[in-house]
Amino acid sequence: MPLKDYEARGLLLNANLNEPCSDGKLTAYRGELILVEGEVIDAAGRRKPPAKILQQVSLLADAGQLRFISGMIDDVADLPVFISQYGKDIAVDTLSLLFVLNIDKPASLSHGSSTVYLLPLDDGLPWSELMQLAGLEKADIKSLSSADKVQAIYRELTGFHPRNAVSVELATVASLSNGKRREIRGAI
Repeated sequence: MPLKDYEARGLLLNANLNEPCSDGKLTAYRGELILVEGEVIDAAGRRKPPAKILQQVSLLADAGQLRFISGMIDDVADLPVFISQYGKDIAVDTLSLLFVLNIDKPASLSHGSSTVYLLPLDDGLPWSELMQLAGLEKADIKSLSSADKVQAIYRELTGFHPRNAVSVELATVASLSNGKRREIRGAI
């Protein structure tokens, strides 16, 4: 199972959900995935915080592959890192939706026999955007378990294709960047 492999390799971060759906066929995860680990700082193997992460991840996995993955990356140029780290678990029928902060228009990236959709996200949260894309209201999923909420969004988004998506190749995906950077807020 991909999630057990990620956990064994230390790639899960800030997990707030990692449990089976009520049907027992899929396991849901919400949290973050490490794209690039932090450098080792001592002989004991301790590391600095991760250099790059896929943020606000929602995913579903079965025994052998990912069925659904969604998350947010700050820079579209980091997409090859995502593909190299997690691409082997993306199957033909995996629904892959990545929200990207520095692109202006939707894009589709062919990866093997599957497609990864890139969606622009200026403001907002990936979970809220998923709910909106799925046409679901909070009341629609209120009575479901946390894992089943992820599965409900997946069911509603099955067959999703963003309108007016440009087709890109992995080698040229960085050219989609509009140069925007995330504003950091907080104490000075």
